[in-house]
Amino acid sequence: VEISLGAKGIIELELVASGAKWGRGPLKDVHSSLKAMIDSPVWRLVQALQTLVSADGNTVTIDGWYDNVRPLSAREKALIADGASKSSEAELMKAYGVHHWIDDLPFAQALERLASQPTVNIEGLVAGYTGPGGKTVLPGKATAKIDCRLVPNMTRAEATAKLRAHLDKHGFKDVEANVTGGYDPTEVAEDSRLIRAAIATYKRGGTSVSINPRSPGSWPGSVFTAAPVSIPAGSFGLGYGTGAHAPNEFYVIESSNPKIAGYDQAALGFADFLYQMAVVS
Repeated sequence: VEISLGAKGIIELELVASGAKWGRGPLKDVHSSLKAMIDSPVWRLVQALQTLVSADGNTVTIDGWYDNVRPLSAREKALIADGASKSSEAELMKAYGVHHWIDDLPFAQALERLASQPTVNIEGLVAGYTGPGGKTVLPGKATAKIDCRLVPNMTRAEATAKLRAHLDKHGFKDVEANVTGGYDPTEVAEDSRLIRAAIATYKRGGTSVSINPRSPGSWPGSVFTAAPVSIPAGSFGLGYGTGAHAPNEFYVIESSNPKIAGYDQAALGFADFLYQMAVVS
């Protein structure tokens, strides 16, 4: 079992280019033959997107994006190296359907990057006709669904402001940045009672534990860990599932494997955890 000492923050938003906001291009979809004399909001959005990242898409080029990024500590690097030694790189690559990590990095370095680097990702692109075959259309609007992952010392408010300032500086004041959700990064101390109780619960059940300094995913733990509440918050659970957000995502309900908890055992695990919270000093 892996315990994470926090998670990245996230901003979810839509970047929208339209003839209406731009003042160029059509107000609605028109025939594509008119491209010879009418500007395209879709190409406008593509040009805006190209300013956000390097040519390979792997380095964020938003002005000031990395200013507050906190580098990994020696302890965090040691935890990542330990986790890498206990994981199968081949199995992970197979699960993700990839043959290389970014920049062909070795496994441990790729995991360090996963824990430490903020990102800008395109979740989806929508414009014009997307059905089977073709349809000769020049769309009046284009939308990119974006998520930005944030690491410690970055905040959702600051990152959103930097994105807006970047677009404006590069001549894209007309491109809307409509934020739909998100939250700041969250952290919990390795020596907190919460984490020590979780470790004790797993070990009491005969489950080996590795510690990950940060989950690359996101959850709103900062509601608790940030001021003014400022209390430890983390995640705990037995059982097995995988394929998060994929078509074949699953969680084991009834287990025939004694090494894997089913749903009932997972529920009892929370009772054990609460007991350990009470007895851990």
